[in-house]
Amino acid sequence: MSKGLKAVFARIRGSLRRRTFEADLDEELEAHLALLAERFVRRGLTPDEARSAARKQFGGVSQTKNALRDRSRFRPLETVLQDSAYVLRQFRRSPLFAITSILTLALGIGANTAIFTLVDQLILRLLPITDPQQVVALVGQGQFYGDNMGANPLSYTMYQTIRDRNRVFSQMMCRRPISFTAAVHSESEVLSGELISGNYFPLLGIKAAAGRVFDSNDDLRPNANPVAVLSYAYWKSGFAGGQVVGRTLLVNNYPLTIIGVSQPGFNGLEPGLSTQLFVPIMMTPALFPNSDFSRMFDARLRWVNVYGRLKPGLTLAHAKAGLQPLFHEILQTEIRQTGFAHATPYDKRQFLKMWLNVLPGGQGNTRLRQQYEKPLWLLAGVTGFVLLIACANLASLLAARAVVRQKEIAVRLAIGSSRARIIQQLMTESLLLALAGGLAGIGLAIVMVKSLLTFLPGNSTDYAISSSPDLPTLSFALGLSLLTGFAFGMIPALQAACPDIADTLKAKAASVTGGASQINFRKLLVAAQITLSLLLLIGASLFIRSLANLHSVNPGFQTRNLVQFDMDLGSIGYGRPRANAFYNQLETRLQRLPGVESAGIATERVLADIDWESAVRVEGREDKPGDAPHAYINRVSPGFFKTLGIHLLSGRVFRQSDTPDSPKVVVVSESFAKYYFGQQPAIGHRIGRGFDPSTPMDMEIVGVVNDIDYQDLREKASRQLYLCAPQGYNLDVTVYLHVKGNPRSALAAARRLVHEMEPKAPVTRLKTVEHQLEESLVTERMIASLSTVFTMLAVALAILGLYGVMAYMVTQRAREIGIRVALGPRPRASCGL
Repeated sequence: MSKGLKAVFARIRGSLRRRTFEADLDEELEAHLALLAERFVRRGLTPDEARSAARKQFGGVSQTKNALRDRSRFRPLETVLQDSAYVLRQFRRSPLFAITSILTLALGIGANTAIFTLVDQLILRLLPITDPQQVVALVGQGQFYGDNMGANPLSYTMYQTIRDRNRVFSQMMCRRPISFTAAVHSESEVLSGELISGNYFPLLGIKAAAGRVFDSNDDLRPNANPVAVLSYAYWKSGFAGGQVVGRTLLVNNYPLTIIGVSQPGFNGLEPGLSTQLFVPIMMTPALFPNSDFSRMFDARLRWVNVYGRLKPGLTLAHAKAGLQPLFHEILQTEIRQTGFAHATPYDKRQFLKMWLNVLPGGQGNTRLRQQYEKPLWLLAGVTGFVLLIACANLASLLAARAVVRQKEIAVRLAIGSSRARIIQQLMTESLLLALAGGLAGIGLAIVMVKSLLTFLPGNSTDYAISSSPDLPTLSFALGLSLLTGFAFGMIPALQAACPDIADTLKAKAASVTGGASQINFRKLLVAAQITLSLLLLIGASLFIRSLANLHSVNPGFQTRNLVQFDMDLGSIGYGRPRANAFYNQLETRLQRLPGVESAGIATERVLADIDWESAVRVEGREDKPGDAPHAYINRVSPGFFKTLGIHLLSGRVFRQSDTPDSPKVVVVSESFAKYYFGQQPAIGHRIGRGFDPSTPMDMEIVGVVNDIDYQDLREKASRQLYLCAPQGYNLDVTVYLHVKGNPRSALAAARRLVHEMEPKAPVTRLKTVEHQLEESLVTERMIASLSTVFTMLAVALAILGLYGVMAYMVTQRAREIGIRVALGPRPRASCGL
């Protein structure tokens, strides 16, 4: 360390150790005076004469002390400490002003900090991995020929080819978010998880907190490595951090050995969501034998998210340019495979136009980000307005307070204090208020974040969002506090430090409320608060109106007295024939339960923003180039339409006599019938499901029903195709019950019945359809509710600010009002009444 820095630190220590320094200084000066006095005594002077001569020779003690203080202390720090002590004494004299100011700032800063906490964790923050800037995601752009499952997927075979032949990545990995059913502590539990390639953890730089994580040896052959890794958070919550390595876990009715626990803080690649279990992707055929995932090596199935780590020195542009030749070579190879045997020339041309995009991957996948990004930024704007109103409020109070202190400031200026010194002291007051408000706001933000998390659907364990303040949150709160302190303190400080000294000292200030500039400034602040409050009121009313309009939308089916729950027999080893028999029997027995009027089963939950979309071929319709006939698919049981109150417009609905051995039948929605058949009857026409031109049209339309809002209430009802569940149930379904009486009792009875029929069957997501509807409107509900709360807060702050300014102005006019009363007008007239 240089001598200059050592001197600075020594001066800072001297400023902080003030009492010790003063005692040492006094002791040292007394020692010097004693030595001088001793010399004079040796020359023959009396002790009193020696002390007097020593003082004369030594010079002024006070001046010497001041000189030594200046050389031994860090003057700026000492000035700040002196100002802070003075301001704290002022706060003790005016506790109501200090408390009001701190609470006002705490509300504004706390609201902004709470929203920032969510914005940071869901939108801004990079994953806790090694060099996240070097991790990229690969996305195929263009018209794919095949099936897509999920957001931004590629086929597993394409991933393998790019992994083995690319020249831009040091490592590559793939993953698939999925749910598992696991037997934990003798009970079935649905776990959020990921199917991952062996180099998932090495690429991300994730280590093991216990045991080991996967490597490339765990990703060699299908079903060869029945192992699993737990996330650290799930290890703590589900197993209390006990010994788990080597323990067998029954996942989807298949035994997996736990080999390790991932490092703390890592919860997978879904920001905000909590992944609990990691399983090698090569175990997919064993864990999902009867699902589409069993086609993991089918090039026409896109289902995995692919990531790569750039080689040192390469950028996104380099990777994108370097991958295109390889990608088009893969497309040329695939187009010669049997999967394209019946593709049209147009489909082939469109397929070959695809290209591979390379996107930043350090923030992971984006399901929650896409859903909540716009609402959170909107709420950030609302809370920003609240903070502006709080700043205007405090600026008004400080400006009015400065009027009271005009005479004090004028006296200090008259005896030699500089305006800069006055401004510094006033700014210290503002900054201390802001820091105190920020500290209180952090505590308030913790409470607000916990309240905000209640808006998210599902259980709290589904989310990896912390309400505890971390370093980014604390830094944001500190920076916002300092900025706020400057924002509301600077102009009042500048105005207060420039009084008319002569007039002020003649006591004229006692009869006025400040200069014209100060009065206009306070009026401007009051007008700004009212304007911002009105803007927030208008915005909140629009949000509430939008939510009310969505609530008034008729979804096309009944929502009252309707409950639902999910089941997945595939997760406990059922095949389709066995599941068919189980679900047929389940629907019949559910309808006999007390309190249940009807029961129905569907593959896709309504109003869950989940879609099963498929290309369709319609008898008698010639597809033109670029035309892609499609419909949303749902496989439903015979009781589904009655249970949900969906009306039959023509034909019939499904019957139990529609079996896998009978001709295939379908029911279509009204919009489907009008789109494909116009005014002609749809009954009796044949259709097929698939993108291939050779798709057999082997399903007959037997009924037409009214349109329903399939995904959510925001979009217009789309073309719907209902497949007959008795002719082939899916393994995972949603069961609906139309009940009378207590829905909880009906759900409990249904759960008992399912467990009587199959003790291992997982029954999850038990809720009413009205609750499902509320979850589908979670973003609108969040915006409407929180904007209303923050707007009411802003209005309260504006009213408080207006009241405070008016109270100060009335106080300052007390002498004028007293004179007017003394001259004759009645008090009511003086008050303007």
